[in-house]
Amino acid sequence: MFGNVQFRKCQMTDIKKNSKPRNREYIRVATASKLLAGYFHANGKNLKGSSVVGCGRWKAYGKNPNLAEIVVDESGARMHGHFRCGSVWTCDHCARARVAQTRSWIRGALIPAIESRGLNASMLTFTMAHTYGECWIEFMKKLHLAYKLFDKRMSRIFEKIGVLGKLKTLEVPVGKNGIHGHFHSLLIHAAGIDISAFEEIARAAWHRAVIAVGGNCNEHGFDLKSNAVADYLAKQEISHEMASHGTKSAKSKGLLLGQLLDKAALGDSKASAEWIRAIEALQGRARFHAGDIAKKLAIPNCTEWEVEEKNDNVSDEVNTVIPQSTEISYSIDKHLKATASDHPRPGLALILRTARSGCPKRVLAVVDALCDEYDAYKWKSAVTPSQRLEARMFMERGKDLNFG
Repeated sequence: MFGNVQFRKCQMTDIKKNSKPRNREYIRVATASKLLAGYFHANGKNLKGSSVVGCGRWKAYGKNPNLAEIVVDESGARMHGHFRCGSVWTCDHCARARVAQTRSWIRGALIPAIESRGLNASMLTFTMAHTYGECWIEFMKKLHLAYKLFDKRMSRIFEKIGVLGKLKTLEVPVGKNGIHGHFHSLLIHAAGIDISAFEEIARAAWHRAVIAVGGNCNEHGFDLKSNAVADYLAKQEISHEMASHGTKSAKSKGLLLGQLLDKAALGDSKASAEWIRAIEALQGRARFHAGDIAKKLAIPNCTEWEVEEKNDNVSDEVNTVIPQSTEISYSIDKHLKATASDHPRPGLALILRTARSGCPKRVLAVVDALCDEYDAYKWKSAVTPSQRLEARMFMERGKDLNFG
């Protein structure tokens, strides 16, 4: 207990008790920030996606730099005017938003355009053999090179079956055999073609491409689903397969990156190490790629699309009915301290959970308690005189000091 605020024993246990805890995405953000900060301290360099440490914490350019701001309405509690990192691999919050946007675009723009033009679509899946002990960076490099080679060699075949474009997505669950990187490619082509004949050609071409880049491939390395937009159920399945996040189970393939963070938050060192290895292997890799398909179909680009569906994993549900939007603000210095990457608790998750009540006093009490707990943690962790001086100065930052 700090002040008048008593925290539950461990917010991380929400992950184990509830399959969809309301704070999960922000607990994952806090865990990712902690792991990436630790990586920097150990290696002296940042990984791409390390800006997740500022997501929802730092202020966005042009906004009031002195205040942390929260807006609470019927859709939940969210930070307002704060930086968004946009990382689809390290930030669970930004990844959910990007996935929801892509899935909505597939259902609301891409599939209707395919149907209105009398076209068809098939979903191709590509992967390679992989082991836990191999270099995951090299595996992902070979996978991308193999796909690039396959795409180049198949260009004439694509022309013959009237391929208009492709939407490619990358998924990377981690299991007992290491990182299971695989591509899904939604191939938009002319209707009425012999897809079975194309499947055999594509399967053989993929196997050759994998061998050419030094990889191995078995019968599970290639798969094709035809008539991907044939009926309602097929449309729902294909949009979910092409753009999914926490709603999709990795099944026997392993754990998704967010699920690794759930285990890491509970102290699983193996899951923490696997998550870092996966992020190292994903440096510079895109999660979605649609090329010029939107231009050819005369539809908005995916990144311009406004989400029309509610995210299946929205974590900011409001338990209390709030008649109108509520704005809550407090010192940015307190916000940065309460949500620090090395804080013992996932501060942002606790703050936004409390904000859902719409009560500013409760939020400020939680922020103050988090700050006090962080000060105590830093003081306890300080060993040398210089560390104690630094901790003391940090504790007094923003306070009105009286030297009289």
